[in-house]
Amino acid sequence: MILGRVPLLFALSLLTSVVLWAPRVSAQACCTATASSQLGVVGRCYRGVLATQLGYDRAFGSFARDGTYAGLDDASVQDLTLTLAAGLRLFTPALQVYTTLPLRLQQRSFSGVPSETRVGTGDATAGLRAILVDDLMAGMDFGQPRTLLPFVEPFVVARAPTGRAPSESNTATQADVMGDGAWALAGGVVLTKFVTVRQAVSANASYGHRFAHSVSGAAGVERRFSPGAEIDVKLAYVEVLDLFWSWSLFATVRWTLPARSEGQTVDGSESRRVRLGASVSHYLTYPKWQLIGAVAFDPPVSDLSQGVPYAGATATLSMQRNFTF
Repeated sequence: MILGRVPLLFALSLLTSVVLWAPRVSAQACCTATASSQLGVVGRCYRGVLATQLGYDRAFGSFARDGTYAGLDDASVQDLTLTLAAGLRLFTPALQVYTTLPLRLQQRSFSGVPSETRVGTGDATAGLRAILVDDLMAGMDFGQPRTLLPFVEPFVVARAPTGRAPSESNTATQADVMGDGAWALAGGVVLTKFVTVRQAVSANASYGHRFAHSVSGAAGVERRFSPGAEIDVKLAYVEVLDLFWSWSLFATVRWTLPARSEGQTVDGSESRRVRLGASVSHYLTYPKWQLIGAVAFDPPVSDLSQGVPYAGATATLSMQRNFTF
């Protein structure tokens, strides 16, 4: 446990030190596109946020290790997730902390196996995020180099194994598996550039290390298991319609590197997941109450993804209360 905390403490200290040397963030005009699409992350115009999100996942197929896509026959895989989140800027507007806690209801039904439904917590997260460079949000003017700079926001996120791990499952369908089973620490950066005053593009990249832990085998013998690292990339296009409405299109890719068991690589443990999606944001009462709806899906195209046991569609609806300075 102590060894698992050392990298986290080092990363948090390093990021905090960098931020203290960054220029103090000036006041920015509130705009729908500057509100974060990541649950719990404080939008650039705000002091803090409280948020809740209801999500529904349904699997329609799976990707084999070789990338072949096949539909789920005589099977039902459905998840309902209620996520609680909060974020707060600290002693400088350039630095914030945020956290999330998912509560999950999962149903699994397979041919020849009785249907099972379980409720539990998922893996909780806590993060630290900074603003190192500001975008003037005035569009791009090649005659004025300052307008070409994007928002640059580095972050670190820790994930705790508060959900039941696959090795701890007590059900035949693994309906009670709510988490990853390992402590994880990820670091990355978000780049956002307003191409015009109403249109922005964003790129998000991160690398997540999942720490080794002991798992029990079928005979009760413990072994040391090291899950593969996770590499995430997200590209998004955002358009502001007016003060109350904005929408976006996005694509995400997650690569999971091979796992190791007792120092040996686990064959076929790597994976790749590609998803496409869209979201709409609306202020019910500007700037306090914000409603965000989003959908995402796994394109059912062979070789696009790989090693994904449950591929399908996700719909989420988020409500958040923003707090201004």
